[in-house]
Amino acid sequence: MDDYAYLARESNAAWLDGRGDGRFERYERFYRSERAVNAAEFDLEKANEGYVHYVSSQPSPLLSFLSAPWVGRVSIALFALYMATRVVPQLAKAGPTITGIGLVAAFVGLRVFHRRARRRR
Repeated sequence: MDDYAYLARESNAAWLDGRGDGRFERYERFYRSERAVNAAEFDLEKANEGYVHYVSSQPSPLLSFLSAPWVGRVSIALFALYMATRVVPQLAKAGPTITGIGLVAAFVGLRVFHRRARRRR
């Protein structure tokens, strides 16, 4: 009977082969850093116990992704775009001239704001 466990990304065989979801790479980085620090008195059992504490203290990858600053900026931009698509047509129905003047003023204001920000750099 053939063993095809190595084909599954989550299997132990795939993990030991260095393929899969990145667990092996994380362990290998930790192992190498521990060995570099304690080369003379390196103990694999202590390193493995330390790895458990290291992994449990690290935030989840999803949480790290969601806490990135650019994720907040993108979500705010998408929310503003969504609200603009809802509000501007209603305002244009009520007062098209005033809405047009307001949009032109907003775009000019954004342009001036970005130009000032570039000059500060």
